[in-house]
Amino acid sequence: MIAITLFVGLMASCGGNSDNDVPLIFAAASLSDVLTESAEIYERETGKRVDFSFGGSIALANQIVKLGAPADGVLFAGDEPGRLIAEAGLRSSDGAPGRVKNSLVVVGGLGTLPINSLSDLVLSGERVAIANPELAPAGRYAMQALGNAGVPVEISDQLIFTSDVRAALAAVESGNAKYGIVYGTDAYASERVEIVMGIDGAGGGYYLTGIAGARNGHAAQTFLNYIVIEPETREVFESAGFEIITTGLGPGSPGG
Repeated sequence: MIAITLFVGLMASCGGNSDNDVPLIFAAASLSDVLTESAEIYERETGKRVDFSFGGSIALANQIVKLGAPADGVLFAGDEPGRLIAEAGLRSSDGAPGRVKNSLVVVGGLGTLPINSLSDLVLSGERVAIANPELAPAGRYAMQALGNAGVPVEISDQLIFTSDVRAALAAVESGNAKYGIVYGTDAYASERVEIVMGIDGAGGGYYLTGIAGARNGHAAQTFLNYIVIEPETREVFESAGFEIITTGLGPGSPGG
């Protein structure tokens, strides 16, 4: 099953470099739209392609570290996936020239009224979809936010765990859950949910690196550097609600 799920992620591939030279980047499901659009810009401007496998960041990191999945680069949500990559000695020595950040919101179906606190989810008695915290950092952030609000025990029977944050959003869109706790960027991109509450201080950053020793690790790092430096790809991320913090030019970056 793992071998199947590994490669069913959305692939952004057009003309350009040969298949052997196309880096495969494992990335958080929450980034599928912006990365696919950024890859189209990258190919148009450089003539080079990039392929992706999307999913829950922790699950993907474990596929790389424990099963040897052939990733050339990663762009993962949260600290845990990055720790797994770094402790396995797979982090590129190049380093990244910037960081990507996101935040959490509570969503409901169209017409759902705003709520005042996470405690209101308990009072509603409705099902709440979140990413499985064992598979995706978005789920861990959601559980932390609920814990900080003092409601995880009371709400446990209402929670629906999904494979990743996009699946949590889909559960609300389909009506399988009344509410969901997802990234703001996913909510902004959907026409079938309402943001009913922002969660102050909830969410986190993304870990990006080429994979040390991978066949196309440097090519992957070059693309990752490109998206956080180039104005056109930065605009893709920022218009979707992500925050990009540039720390400087890194090796393999355009002009660096």
